[in-house]
Amino acid sequence: MWRKSNSYLMHRKVRRVCWCMLNCMALLSVIAVTFSTSRWLGYTLPIATEKPRKINGQDPSVCFDENRLSSQEINKLGTYPRVKRFLSIGISSIKRPFGLNYLPRTIHLLIGNLSEEKRKELYMVIFLADLSYAHNSAVSRNISNGFKTDIDNGLLHAIFAPKEYYPRLTNLKEKFGDSKERIFWRSKLVIDFSFLMCYCKDLSQYYLHLEDDVIPAPSFYPKLKDFIASQQKQWTVLDVALQGAIAKVYQSTDLERLATFLYLMYDELPVDWLINKWRNIKDSANIFAPASLFQHVGHHSSLLENNVSHLFKEGYFDKYDQKYKGLNPVAVVSASMQNSHLNTKPELAYGKGLGYFWVKGIKKGDFIDIEFTSPTEVRKVFVDTGANFAASDQLKHGILQASFQNETTKEAGHSGRCKNFETIDYFQRGKVEVFVERNRNVNCLRILVTGNQDKWLLVREIDVWET
Repeated sequence: MWRKSNSYLMHRKVRRVCWCMLNCMALLSVIAVTFSTSRWLGYTLPIATEKPRKINGQDPSVCFDENRLSSQEINKLGTYPRVKRFLSIGISSIKRPFGLNYLPRTIHLLIGNLSEEKRKELYMVIFLADLSYAHNSAVSRNISNGFKTDIDNGLLHAIFAPKEYYPRLTNLKEKFGDSKERIFWRSKLVIDFSFLMCYCKDLSQYYLHLEDDVIPAPSFYPKLKDFIASQQKQWTVLDVALQGAIAKVYQSTDLERLATFLYLMYDELPVDWLINKWRNIKDSANIFAPASLFQHVGHHSSLLENNVSHLFKEGYFDKYDQKYKGLNPVAVVSASMQNSHLNTKPELAYGKGLGYFWVKGIKKGDFIDIEFTSPTEVRKVFVDTGANFAASDQLKHGILQASFQNETTKEAGHSGRCKNFETIDYFQRGKVEVFVERNRNVNCLRILVTGNQDKWLLVREIDVWET
C-alpha cells in the first residue's frame, strides 16, 4: 500500500535530517529522532499502527511480529523455524535478463558442501523478491521439485514479502548520475535486504547474507565457524568476500536495528555503502577473512544496464581445503626468515587449520623448505601468498623447487636428502600451481625468493597432493 504524497514528503524531510546527523550521533539517536512521534509511524513504517513494534521494548522497528513472519502469506516453502541454530544463510533473488538463473546452482553447491550433521546447524532462507508474483511462484515450484528433502528436513525455506512492506519506489531521489532504472533497482535492493534480515533475526546466532550467484569454497561452513571463533574483539560485520555485499556475516542481535536503518535510508545510498555506514556508526573495524569463502560467478547482473559487475572476482578465493583439513603429507617445515609477525611460524602455512606465516625482511636467497618424513610421490602443489587483509604482501619474485629422490639421496641420512633442487614452476601474482612429474618421489619442496622484497611476505597456504 503506497503512502500519501504529503506523508511521503514528510518522511523524506525527516530522513534528510537524520542523514545529516549520522556523522555526529550514535545510531540509536538517529533512529529515535526519525521515529519521534507515533503519528509519523503510520505513514513511514510497513506496519501502520499507533503502537509499532519495538526492539527489546525500546527502539522502533520496521519488522513484522512473529505471527506475521510465520504466516503462510510469507512462508511459501517450509514453516517458520522455532528452534534457534548457529547460522542462517539469507539469499534474495529476482529475475535476471536473458533467462539466466544462477539460484539453483548456488543452492545446490551450498547444500552439497554440508555434511548431514552440519545441515542441522543452520537454516537457508531464499527470499524470492521479484515484483512479479508469477515469476516468484515459478521459481518456488522449481526449488520445491529440486530440493524437497532439504525443505522437509527444515534446512531450506523460501519466502515472499507482502507488498505493503515496500515504501514508495517512484519519484526517487536522483544521485550519482544514476539512471532512473538503476536508482529503482538499488533502492528496492536495500528494502529486500531489510525484509530478509527481519525474517532471519531470531533464527540463529549468526547471519550470513549471500548473493544468489556465488560458489562456496570447499568446507566453507567449518572455515566460517573457525573464522568467527577466532575473533578476539567485538565486531559488527565480518567480510568473507570482498566485492560489494556478496558475502557478509552479521550477529543476529544486530539484524533488527540494521534492517530498520536500511529501510529508513533505502534511496540514499547503495546497500553496500549503507552497510559500511552502519559499520562506521558502530565504530567497528573492517575484518576480512584471509581468503574469500565465496566467489561471484554471475555473468549478468539482475540490472540489465549493469554489464560490468561480472568482471569483479575475488583476488583470494579459498578454493582448496587440503591444508585446512590437515591432508598434506607429513613434513617438517622450516624457513630462513625469522622476523615474523605475531610469532607466526612457517608450519602454520602448511599444517591443519587457517594459520599462515607472515614475515618481513625478505631478501634474495631466502627460502621455506618442506621436508617430507619419507620420499613422497607428489601429484600437485599449490602455494598462495598474500591475503585479503594484506594484498600487497605477496611473494613478488620466487620459484618453486623440488628435490627428487635418486640413488645418492636414497642412501643419505634424513638431514642430507634436501639437495640438488630443480625448478618446477615460477610464482605469478603471488601464486604457483603445478602438476609434478609422475613416477619421481620428492624428498623436499622449496619456496625460493629470487629478489629482494621491501614489503612483508604472507604465506597463506601450501597444499600438496600425493599421487
